[in-house]
Amino acid sequence: MKFCRLLMQWNSSVNLTGARSVAEVIGEHVVDSFAMARLVPAGSSVVDVGAGGGLPGLPFAITRPDARVALVEPRAKRVAFLRTAVRELQLNNAEVVRERADGLDRGVFDVATSRATFPPEEWLDLGLGLVRPGGLVLVFSGQAWRPEISSLRTSAALGYATASGRDRWIGAFCST
Repeated sequence: MKFCRLLMQWNSSVNLTGARSVAEVIGEHVVDSFAMARLVPAGSSVVDVGAGGGLPGLPFAITRPDARVALVEPRAKRVAFLRTAVRELQLNNAEVVRERADGLDRGVFDVATSRATFPPEEWLDLGLGLVRPGGLVLVFSGQAWRPEISSLRTSAALGYATASGRDRWIGAFCST
């Protein structure tokens, strides 16, 4: 709840989310973090590319202290919010990295995620370059999504709905 209040406070001066209330943040956005938490193996290193307002990475880091989370964001104002949130929420398992996705080290993470930043096909291609062999790339979508790449397999998937009834889906694709 502290994260949501902080997000709404900063959102009044920095465009972090389209949500207009704490209830909307929880019901429409934090649910993605909970779905993500079910798919990420224990003790994983996770990169959240285009972290922006910290969704899904910050609520995930709160609920999964066993994971190490890198919140990657190139824009200074959003980086300032993320650093403030990590400090105020006392998240020892999260770090903020001011960088573009193409500037990140390749093949070093167990799990890569990005929500509402890239089209699924583009994100999958980029995410696969960020994870180790056997790592997972999480793809968020409004419906079940299957890549055109036949060599990829979905290791897990979840369908769920937001508080307003919007259908959501998250798939975990395994790198080779």
